[in-house]
Amino acid sequence: MPRFSGSLGNFTDLVFIDPIGTGFSRSLPQDDKDTKQSEKANFGEAEKPKETEFWEVERDLKALGEFIGRFLSSHQRWLSPIFIAGESYGGFRVARLARKLQQEFGVGLCGAIVISPALEFSLLAGSDYNLTAWATLIPSFAASAAHHKRVQWAAEQGNLQAHIAAAEQFARTTLIPLLAMGDTMTPDQRQIAYEQMAGLIGLPVELVERLAGRIGIEVFARELLRDQQRIVGLYDASITAIDPFPGRVNYEGSDPTLDGLDRLFTGAINSHLRDTLGVETDLSYHLLNLETFKAWKFELKGEFKQGFLGSVDDLRVGMALNPYMQVYIAHGLFDLVTPYFASKHLADMMKLNPQIRPNLTVKHFLCGHMFYTWDESRCLWLAQMKAFYHNATA
Repeated sequence: MPRFSGSLGNFTDLVFIDPIGTGFSRSLPQDDKDTKQSEKANFGEAEKPKETEFWEVERDLKALGEFIGRFLSSHQRWLSPIFIAGESYGGFRVARLARKLQQEFGVGLCGAIVISPALEFSLLAGSDYNLTAWATLIPSFAASAAHHKRVQWAAEQGNLQAHIAAAEQFARTTLIPLLAMGDTMTPDQRQIAYEQMAGLIGLPVELVERLAGRIGIEVFARELLRDQQRIVGLYDASITAIDPFPGRVNYEGSDPTLDGLDRLFTGAINSHLRDTLGVETDLSYHLLNLETFKAWKFELKGEFKQGFLGSVDDLRVGMALNPYMQVYIAHGLFDLVTPYFASKHLADMMKLNPQIRPNLTVKHFLCGHMFYTWDESRCLWLAQMKAFYHNATA
């Protein structure tokens, strides 16, 4: 296979795995019963696809581990340097596999690359009682507001990193105590915090006060540029689109960074696979499979953590099992769905042994969820990946 300039393929071999139900990946009939079920489906009888058994956290991870082990055997690559990488929910998978591959499948890892991950699902859903999630959003709100010149920082042409640092400090030292103290904080103290927050994230102080400092991503995306009747993207808040229903209470349009870009990525991957690589199949390539999303089972299986699944414990165990494994976590500053500060906060809470703490790197880029789509960020990330790879294989 030819290697391209400016590609990870210049210094390592790449194997892409589409979990079952995504891409071209499908399950195959294994016995007569499966064949009969397929025949029933062909004649119009309703039958759930066999893929559904894989649409569950542990079975999904097991399938990935099985594939990786078989691939290494088929291609005689067990002694090659092995890295795993995943994006978004794939980042959750990688953190879990950092332990599972080594502990259950005997696959030694040189490194794990975690891209825009959802590491702990408790940080994706704030409530009246789950407080940290609200705080981890603030720095991404602040960065996005500065990008759109909605804060005083932009008017004064200040330093973006200083503005973000101020938002991080506010989230840690002011917002979390504000939410935790509830009605025990005096009205004057609350008002000072609301005004400070409004100044950082570019929203009216009246809105911040009405929501008691709990600003969700949908509210921010719609309210930041409401006077222009535009919304910002959830996955990349630097991208905007027209709000088709500006007069309605709830936002009922599409996300410009998910639905708006879907046609571009779908066209690109189908052209590359079918035209460039010559893949011949009648299957549809599922860039995003909503059927999988709706049917996915988050079963706890003895891992009860206030009702949420997480992956950081597995990552910590994986790093302890293999004190030479390097871990690189990367985010975009404008990503509201998986905010960078959530991973930064978790890294600070991991209590890693001093021997292995240098093995963990957390970086963020001036971009959104898919930061590699920005030329400058992609080039910077590629340079860091080269250094990461050579350090992990030294």
